[in-house]
Amino acid sequence: MYRAIRVIICSLALIIGLQGLATSPSREHSKWLNLSPEQLMEMADKDFTDGGSKDTALMCYTIVANRYERSMSRQHKMQCKDANMRLWSIYFYDFYDYPKCFDCLTRANEIATEAGILDANIYLGFGCMYQTISEECNNYDLGTTAFKYYKRALATGIKTHDDRHTDMASTDVLAMAHVQGGLPLIDDIWQNYLQLPEAGETWILRRYNKMLYQAFSNVEQRRYDQAIKVYDDQLQLIDTTQYSRLIYFTHVEKAKVHAMKGDYRRAIEALKQSERIAVDLEMKDCKLEVFQMLAQYYQQSGDHAARQHYYDQYTQLKDTLTNYQQLASVSEMEYRNELKGMEQEMSEIKRHREVMSYVTMVSLGFLMALLVLLYLVYRKNRELKHSNQSLYQKNVEMLRAEEEERRMRRQLQDKETPAAPADDADSDVKYRSSHLTDEDKEQLLSRIQQVMENSDEIFSPDFSLERLAMLSSSRYKYVSQVINEYYEQNFNNFLNSFRIKEACKRMRDLDNYGNYTIEAISESVGFKSRSTFVTSFKRITGLTPSQYQRMAREEANA
Repeated sequence: MYRAIRVIICSLALIIGLQGLATSPSREHSKWLNLSPEQLMEMADKDFTDGGSKDTALMCYTIVANRYERSMSRQHKMQCKDANMRLWSIYFYDFYDYPKCFDCLTRANEIATEAGILDANIYLGFGCMYQTISEECNNYDLGTTAFKYYKRALATGIKTHDDRHTDMASTDVLAMAHVQGGLPLIDDIWQNYLQLPEAGETWILRRYNKMLYQAFSNVEQRRYDQAIKVYDDQLQLIDTTQYSRLIYFTHVEKAKVHAMKGDYRRAIEALKQSERIAVDLEMKDCKLEVFQMLAQYYQQSGDHAARQHYYDQYTQLKDTLTNYQQLASVSEMEYRNELKGMEQEMSEIKRHREVMSYVTMVSLGFLMALLVLLYLVYRKNRELKHSNQSLYQKNVEMLRAEEEERRMRRQLQDKETPAAPADDADSDVKYRSSHLTDEDKEQLLSRIQQVMENSDEIFSPDFSLERLAMLSSSRYKYVSQVINEYYEQNFNNFLNSFRIKEACKRMRDLDNYGNYTIEAISESVGFKSRSTFVTSFKRITGLTPSQYQRMAREEANA
């Protein structure tokens, strides 16, 4: 109750000083909020292009993007639209945050539509998003949608004389048409592109695209040697770091043609060039593609060791990208919280300015709303406490039931005569010639469970799928297959579920772990990152580690 009174008093003080707040932003963000859009864009563009952490760029672009109003000038609307497009690029290439990417693209498109602005770059962004998701999900329909956006970007670029995005869209249109059904799909728009002059800074890209059309045409007509020659000419044309992604792309397409000819040695040589570029420039999307292709081509050439190496590289990188947000560094998470706070502050300042003339009415309404809110918060906290207590009890009962089931299973195994282990050589021959049978899977599942339930090695930070396969007397890919089929999750989530259950046990074991912090508990069961531990704990138990530990201590003291 005293807290509620303090909140009401603070609220009254806040209302009295509303006008001062409307004109005086907090010192923490005032250096950003008081800058003009031109100054913010200049600072952000510098950070955006220098290859740094992008912190300044994110902050400045967000401020400009959030200043959008329908009543502002066309020039300022253009700045808001451009800021959203820069944000899209950062969230796409640095954070792999696809929902945020779509949000930025959508806002940019809405601003452009409202202002009557034609922007090929927006359609390029949508095309890139749909193409990326199409390739990750192997969804042809999404690829068709990406193709439509690329064609729209090309048409818009030609219409608005936007040379840079016209040439970028042309490359994407050619590549998608080649995949979607052939170059005849773009005959009409391609003729318009051919009419553009090769002049100024655009001549290299336009000549490159025309050569790309020739290469794809040769491939579609099975003139493979002519296609390879065109690719070699393209590489000579763009032999500069300015066009690293195009050089990467050209080597990949050249490798595909060698593979069509059955010449996997030269295909691999071309892909090695692509791999070098992707690794040197840390292009994760390109590395994912080239690792997968190298694994496939080494398989075709009969080099199974190399194939396994690149397949492992592919699966590890794919898992990293899939779980990127969970594995993000603490500094990134803290910065995002700071950015969120700044956005909220900007929203508050804007709202204060709008309601300044009605301050008396707002003050009364605010106090009434606050009283209702305090009541709702009180009731919500009470319900939440009850819900958390129920979740805690359910987790405790579940752990007890699992422990009892494990004890009974051990007793049963002690009574049975253990089966002789299968001969490794015979097993290798069997798995090379056929898939796992249901009986094989059941036996392997039992061995996996024994390792996970009886070995303290799973709590080592370095415990891996390869080590689990070794302890289970099986192969890496078979263990992964059984985990995916029976538990419907990947290895990391499977391992984390056992670690979280052990963490729950240790939090309740106050005699041995009562003085342990959350970080210490996390490290003791094998987690390297507190953020990953908290995320996994919440997903599995429904509670945060702090909530669970507090309830365990309350239970012990009851």
